[in-house]
Amino acid sequence: MFPGQGSQHPGMGRDMFDRYPTQCRAAEDILGYSISDLCLEDRDGRLNQTVYTQPALYFVCCLAYLDYLERAGRHFDDPFDGCLTGHSLGLFPALFAAGVFDLLTGLGIVAKRGELMQAIGGGGMLAVLGDHTDTVRETLVQLDCFDVDVANDNAPGQVVLSGREERMQQLAPLLEQHGYRCVPLSVSGAFHSRYMEPCREQFTEFLLGLDLNPPQKTVISSTSGEVIGGEHLIEDMAFQLVKPVRWSRTIQHLLRRYPQAHFVELGPGRVLANLHAKISGAVATQATA
Repeated sequence: MFPGQGSQHPGMGRDMFDRYPTQCRAAEDILGYSISDLCLEDRDGRLNQTVYTQPALYFVCCLAYLDYLERAGRHFDDPFDGCLTGHSLGLFPALFAAGVFDLLTGLGIVAKRGELMQAIGGGGMLAVLGDHTDTVRETLVQLDCFDVDVANDNAPGQVVLSGREERMQQLAPLLEQHGYRCVPLSVSGAFHSRYMEPCREQFTEFLLGLDLNPPQKTVISSTSGEVIGGEHLIEDMAFQLVKPVRWSRTIQHLLRRYPQAHFVELGPGRVLANLHAKISGAVATQATA
């Protein structure tokens, strides 16, 4: 499992940059700045800006995968007997691990994605927490909030909404009156919503100009929950910008299909591991109910 935007933090990658100097120098040549300096120093506070966050997070996740293989005594092109998946941006290190593109090609793709996403301003995202988040959609209808999209279904008790920035500010106190707890997210746009359609169009055009390989390992989409094949590869990469991340459903599907599977999060932090604990707990409760 590879995490998405929001998992970044100062100091991430500290234990890997010195071990992969060739890759770090090549990344700096492509981006025009040092990812290691960005992650370890962040003097200008850029790490949380989408245009910088996404390349940095992608690169650290990919190094974590290479480190994982090295520690396991495996090579990049070894057969893989498991599944790869990623939360939003995390799809791209998963596709790297599946051989769809090399490390630096993927870095260029993610840099373009971050640039296009940051250019779509005026939006906001709101995390909604509580024991009854499965009723959020009905509550939005009651509040006549038809201009708000559910962007992430992360785990039982945690969903994320996307919409215009002013609408998100108005919506938070209304939802709190209905018993939810709301936390505004520090993002530059209404990601995973209809408002990212101009970005989706531009990103699709960019991807169509690239030579991509079909996945050589099993990659599970966190928007559809299906295996990503070569035929619909670009569609999966681009349409996730406007579709919700159905993380909870994706992990539930994998848990039911592979009940003995071991889940490993590769990247900074423990966001996905924590979500997995909540999801697997809910699945276990349903099974014994």
